[in-house]
Amino acid sequence: MFPSNFFYQPWIIGCHGAEKHTTTFIDPTAKTVEEKNIFEMKGKLCFDCIDEWLFLWDEQSKECFFLDLNSLLKVHLPSLPEFTTLPREKIIYTNFSLSSSPNHPNCVVILHVVKIDTEPLTVQERFFLCCQPHDARWNKILHGQEIWGAPSAILDGKIYTFGVDCVIVFDVLSLLAGQVDARTISAPKLPQFPIKNMVHHNLVESCGCIYLVRLHHYCQGPINNIDIHCLDISSHEWLRVDTIGDRAFFLSNMSCVSVCSTDVGVECNCIYYLTFYGRNEGRIYKFFLEDQTMTFSLTPTDENAVGSRFCWFVPTRMQKRTIMGSSAQPTIDLNEVFTDKIITENKITSSFSRPWNDLPMDLVESLLPHLSSVDALRFFTVCKSWNLASDSIQKAKTWPWLMYQEKSDGTCKLLDPLNGKEYTTNVGLPSSVFPTRMLCSKNGWVIVLDAANAMFMVNPLNEDVVELPPLEDFDEDFCGITFTSIPTSPDCVVLAFCANIRNGNIYIYKWHSGEEDWTFILDDESPMRPAAKTNHVFFLGEFYCLGEAGDLGVFDPVEETWRMLDKLIPVYLEDEVPITGDEDCYLLELDGNLISVFKRNYFDNDIRIIKLDTEKMEWIPVKDLAGWTIFLDPRSSLAKPSPHKSWSNKIFFSAFYSSKIKTCATYCMESKKYDIHFCDTKKPFDCVWLEPNLIRKCLMNAPC
Repeated sequence: MFPSNFFYQPWIIGCHGAEKHTTTFIDPTAKTVEEKNIFEMKGKLCFDCIDEWLFLWDEQSKECFFLDLNSLLKVHLPSLPEFTTLPREKIIYTNFSLSSSPNHPNCVVILHVVKIDTEPLTVQERFFLCCQPHDARWNKILHGQEIWGAPSAILDGKIYTFGVDCVIVFDVLSLLAGQVDARTISAPKLPQFPIKNMVHHNLVESCGCIYLVRLHHYCQGPINNIDIHCLDISSHEWLRVDTIGDRAFFLSNMSCVSVCSTDVGVECNCIYYLTFYGRNEGRIYKFFLEDQTMTFSLTPTDENAVGSRFCWFVPTRMQKRTIMGSSAQPTIDLNEVFTDKIITENKITSSFSRPWNDLPMDLVESLLPHLSSVDALRFFTVCKSWNLASDSIQKAKTWPWLMYQEKSDGTCKLLDPLNGKEYTTNVGLPSSVFPTRMLCSKNGWVIVLDAANAMFMVNPLNEDVVELPPLEDFDEDFCGITFTSIPTSPDCVVLAFCANIRNGNIYIYKWHSGEEDWTFILDDESPMRPAAKTNHVFFLGEFYCLGEAGDLGVFDPVEETWRMLDKLIPVYLEDEVPITGDEDCYLLELDGNLISVFKRNYFDNDIRIIKLDTEKMEWIPVKDLAGWTIFLDPRSSLAKPSPHKSWSNKIFFSAFYSSKIKTCATYCMESKKYDIHFCDTKKPFDCVWLEPNLIRKCLMNAPC
């Protein structure tokens, strides 16, 4: 009846009501789908599955019951009452809670219901439906609270629900008695991620604690970040956490389940999230909290089953299995490279008849094209005179590293995309400002933002830090930030760009080196709607900003004026622009030209690259990168001449797949193919492409 290994691993169950009589079983591990005819589930929709009990509802008969998936025994509930009297009225069941197992005598079932009027779209009532199994009817309790449709959690006789910027706590027994006993707890402040404006809230009860898991994305785009908080029940304070220990969370828009990972045969310290985009594609996101990365897999669905409901089934009585974890990849502490491992001149002269600085400079420079960036760092620490070759190494081979945070302890990982080696470094910030978010990278410097909206510019290789004034209005309208030159330069200008997706207003914040505050500039008549969520580019003395339609806005930092390039025909006409979030857009400079890259989010389609012809003021298609390589990320996109033919004409992404060696995902312009499907890659929560700024660190440590 059920799939062969149904009770030995997590599954996804899909019930389709009257639209489809079979039940769908999705194996998230094998990525297979099976359709089964199960009489007890035929024509039903599922609210949720808790402790192997499936809460089913028949839309036509209004019959409700719990189904034990082991024995197929039913625990009946009262039929759901009819609350609508007009065709335009609609009832939405936003979430469901269960105080204990359905066969427990004190079990309480709670449904949160919203009644709306569709003409115009207004909320008429918000209320709970409460009952116990075998009751004759549901008890309706109006509560007057604006509860969102996020999954709720129950702990110690209290139901925790999410409201507007708060968590609302109700007493379960009071609700059962028809009374409302509620209190509110302020939600933790939303972190300011570079690319987000929508949040999914999930409340999870785990080992006697309440967790708030928030998943972030931009409009209709994929999830790109996560943050987790644990509630101190006594003080009602939220604590930011980076781990859930040996637990695993299974989340969806309907429910949240916490299990011991070894009991269900999955990796510990991971969060799984099930969601659906459109009518025929679902995604299972997996968040690896241990190394702060994420991946996803696709779940095929029936495009005709529009009203289907899917939920997690996590067996609780399965046999324990040993989990084979991936072996940790060795990393090198980059700070050790620069400290006590430098060979001094005395040791050199004791072994060789002549010092290193006597080597001819042309011989020294001939070595540089064959060195990786890390070897170049070691190379320059041998002798100060070798720094005369610094221009050569900057031109020969300074490929970017993918920089990302694994922990909120001030350390970062640097991944060399050429050879897959990883290095560890400190970013030079005090531990009190973590966790931070990386906003931009340029010339070896990174702009980071802490939880209090304080901004810093840091050089991760020499731990230099420049503090920027706080940007108070930093919010979901943020589109990008960049700077003209290194922050230690007196002519450095930092520009933050925001675009309100509701009214189209453009907000620009400018900071010049030495100033105490940002200069605010507003343009309320810009036709750029919407602006792309990518950093702008300082090009030919001005800042160029990309719109999602392929239009360009330009800011002159000297005159402090904003203008649109009216003569430039956008890539998309007004009625052709993809749904916001469906497509990633990038802007960068390549060999003295301004380049735009467009990539669809949900499909591994061909990538479109276009170049701005500044004379004709038009976009020109680019079919070949002519020996260059592009590195893409919304926070830091750049192009470099390829040091080797095998790497030229390729695009590197800020996602990688792990085997024995981590390898970044790439796209080949010649073959028009990806080297691997994005479902098989892992992407760090927070990352940038970093160009190694080699010179200063080497000058400080060179002995001669």
